[in-house]
This record gives sequence, structure tokens and C-alpha cells, in this order.
Amino acid sequence: MPSTIKVLHQQAQQALNQGLYQQAHQHLMLILQQDKYFADAYFLLAMIASAHDNVAKAIVLIEQANALAPNNPEYLSQLAKHYALDNNPIEALHFAEFTAKLIAQLPPQSSLTLDTLGVAYSHIGLHEKAVVFLKKAVLINNKNPSYFFNLATSLKFIGDFEGAKKAYQKTITIAPNYYKAHAGLTGLGGLSKDCNHIPLLEQLFIQTQQAEDRLYIGHALAREYEVLGDFDKAFHYLDSAKKFKSKEFSYSIDEDKALFKSLISQFKGSEYSPSQGFSTDEAIFVVGMPRSGTTLVERIISHHSEVSSAGELQNFGLLVKKMSKSSSKRIIDRDTVRAAQHINFAELGQAYINSTRAVTCKTAKFVDKMPLNFLYVGFILQALPNAKIICLDRNPLDTIVSNFRQLFAVNQSNYNYAYDLQTTTEYYLLFKELAKLWLALFPDNFYLINYEKLVNDPLNEAKQLIEFCGLGWQEQCLNIHQNSAPVATASALQVRSPIHNNSVGNWKKYDAYLEGVKKILATDLAAKVDD
Repeated sequence: MPSTIKVLHQQAQQALNQGLYQQAHQHLMLILQQDKYFADAYFLLAMIASAHDNVAKAIVLIEQANALAPNNPEYLSQLAKHYALDNNPIEALHFAEFTAKLIAQLPPQSSLTLDTLGVAYSHIGLHEKAVVFLKKAVLINNKNPSYFFNLATSLKFIGDFEGAKKAYQKTITIAPNYYKAHAGLTGLGGLSKDCNHIPLLEQLFIQTQQAEDRLYIGHALAREYEVLGDFDKAFHYLDSAKKFKSKEFSYSIDEDKALFKSLISQFKGSEYSPSQGFSTDEAIFVVGMPRSGTTLVERIISHHSEVSSAGELQNFGLLVKKMSKSSSKRIIDRDTVRAAQHINFAELGQAYINSTRAVTCKTAKFVDKMPLNFLYVGFILQALPNAKIICLDRNPLDTIVSNFRQLFAVNQSNYNYAYDLQTTTEYYLLFKELAKLWLALFPDNFYLINYEKLVNDPLNEAKQLIEFCGLGWQEQCLNIHQNSAPVATASALQVRSPIHNNSVGNWKKYDAYLEGVKKILATDLAAKVDD
């Protein structure tokens, strides 16, 4: 290797590690001017593309690097990870499995490659496999906080809460300002008046000037103050952190009103022929407002011997976006709904089923528990006319408060409504109107289940639920705490316990802040009575 290329390569790596992407890019382009077959230049360019959220470009560049230097575990693990990020779990699993076999034959192993491979498996939804490689990564390198954080996350999903707690604590020991780890740790519970992290969290809350970091700490403080019964302080930290973060983006509930209006306009009064879709009855969708009991229902159904859980898949919505050829920024909006009218729905249905194969096919049926799929019900039943869709209906105040209290995926525009109690209330009302339409249009495929009835009379409600899914009743369905499948949702802790009604009426703890919410709900109810 010419000395100039060697120096440029080192400089590019250093610049990339420091986040100096433009400088790194310049060094890499100079390398390729001298040697267009220099594989690592393409790989490092891929890492720059990835840092700028250009996953598709990153994949092309990693594949180029892999073509020039085949069987490089670092390249292959990154390829697996990026295919997972690109919502292509089949390719992601292919490269993950290939990498796993390869590194087993090539000791000593790289901690970075092992961590990347673990993250790839985690994104696919195969958290048990992820843990195997993430544990190996921290054994080799116990100084990297991100490795421990990734391990903690997957351990939480598989139900190893004690292991997750230790991994989060290790993350914080190495990097005290790893804000996401603080939020993850408080989310595991085990807090009390004599055992909490409030002084440290309050210090961090004041210290950080980054909205995203403050959001993590604000939610962590809210959880800890809730345990102490101090709901005024809990609300203070929630509200102030959310307001601080919401200043970073421009959101109006009118955007979502336009989306819901377009859905109702397109589907109301329309008739659809089952013959236009893909014929399979294996898909069961559990939908509804987030934090309304969707995970509980998914655990009941997926504990049936003929059903497995596919987790919360974004596949259907992303396929609608891709096949509609909509160029708008949001995954679903008014423009995408209009453009989706021209989709070949049989192709959409088959593409969706194929896209799940990395985590399905083990049983006759599977559950896709993406709550916001309630937006796609009309499209789902055009594409998969034999699918069953269960929609949760929970007390409005509990639903609204739970959404406001939840730390959703940061910078995910679908949840922008949840930064304010008023917009959360208005969004809830939009959801209720749309759910009413789906029930009227698709009574044989769309089932509305009430959360309060389910937790207060689980046997009868669960039997009806299982019957609607076309399955025979099995007593084990009620024993959700014995369901060992991973849970990659905010309810990971709660659903490891038997069914209970402890969450009913939780809104009362924040009653002092709900006057505006109640007024909006009362106005809506009065308007419906007048109609």
C-alpha cells in the first residue's frame, strides 16, 4: 500500500471517529483517486452515509466493499444491520447468519463486529440470538458503554430484568451522562423511597441542554416521582421536558386531522372484493392507540400453540409507502393515502407476508402488534382479506394520560401528538372515529375489545378473542406470565406478570392537570348527542 494511501486511511478513520464527516469524506475520495479498488474506503464512506441516515446508500457502499474484500466480518455484520434498518429482515437475517458462522471460524473476534451483529439480530426481532453476541462483545471489551446499553436493551426484551439492570448500571458507570441508560434503568422498576436516583437525575436534568437528553431524564424523573406518589413533580418533569423537545419541530394536530379525514373519505361508503388481495389467513393484527393494552392482547393470542409473535413490525406501512410511490416525508399522510389507491393489493399482501419470514412460519398464524396499524386497516383488508384485526378500546382518560407519560421513539413523527395533553386528546378522538368506521365496514375482520372488560373478566373476554381469530380455546392463553417470547415494547415489564387490573383508573393520579382534557372530551360527546 503506498504510504500516501496509508496515511489518508488513518486520517479518514480518525476524522470519522471524531464526527468530522466532511473531512473524512475528502480523505476517502483522495484514496479512491489513487486506488479505486481500496475496499475500506467504500466501507468508511458507507459509515458516513449511515451517520446521515442514508441507509440505502450505505448498503450499496458496504456491498461494494464486500465485493472487493469478501468475507470481512465487519463488513458483513454492518450489512446485516443496515438491511435490518432498511426493513429488509430477510436479507438482514441472511447476512447475520452468514457472519455468525464466519466469525465462529475466525478467532480472535472483534467486539465491534459482535456488537454490530447483536444489534442486527435485535432489529430483526431475534433478541435471544442478539444477547448471545452482545454478551461476547462486552466480555472482550468492557469499556464501551454502548455495548452494555445494547445488551441491557435485549436482556430486557427477553425478560432478564436483573441482567438488564446490571448492564444499564455498567453503562452509567462507564458514561455517567449516557442519558438513555438512565431512562432504561428507571423503566425496570424496583424503586422506592429509600432506593431511587432522583438527586442524580435532577442534577442531569439541569445540566443537559440537549432536548433529546432532557426528554430521557425528564421521563426517568417522572417515573421515580410516581413511585414516591409525588405526581405534581412527576408532571412537572414530564411537561417541561416535552415542551422543551417540541420546540425542535413544527407540529400541528391539523396534519393528523388531514390524514384521518383522507382515510375516512377514501373508505367510507366503499365496497371491496376479497378477490383483489392475497389469500392467506395467517396474519393477525393487534392495533389501537399505544398504551391501550395491545401488548396484553398480543401475549394472550401468541401463547396459543398455533400462534407466534412477530413483534411490532413496521413492514406494512413501509410497503404501502414504497408501493404508493408517495414522495412526502411522513410514512403516512394525506398524500400517501391518495397515492395508495393505485397499489396492486395482491402484490402488497404477498410482499408483506414475505417480509415477515425472518420471524414467522413457525406456526400457522402470527401476530403483528404495531398499534398504529389502525391507520392501515382499510389497506390491510384489501391486501389480506382473510386477516383478523383486533383493536383495543380503553378508557379515554387512561389512554390519553398513558400516551402523554410514554417515551416514544424520539424523532418519530407519528407520535408528535403525544408531546401535549390537548393534542393527545384530539388525536384520541380522531382514532375513535376511525375505529368506528372500520368496525362498520369490516365487521367480520375487525374486532373491538375493551381493555377494562378484558382485565376484569379475562376468561370470557379471552375466549371470545381467540374464537374471533379462528382458533380453538386453550387454557394457557390466560397465563401470559408464562409466555417466554420476547417483548420489545414499553410493556415488557408488566406482561411478565399475570393479568391484573391495576392500571385501570391510573389517570386519577394526574386529575389536577386534566381539566382541559375533560373539556375537549365533553365537547365532543355533546356534539355527538346533538347529531
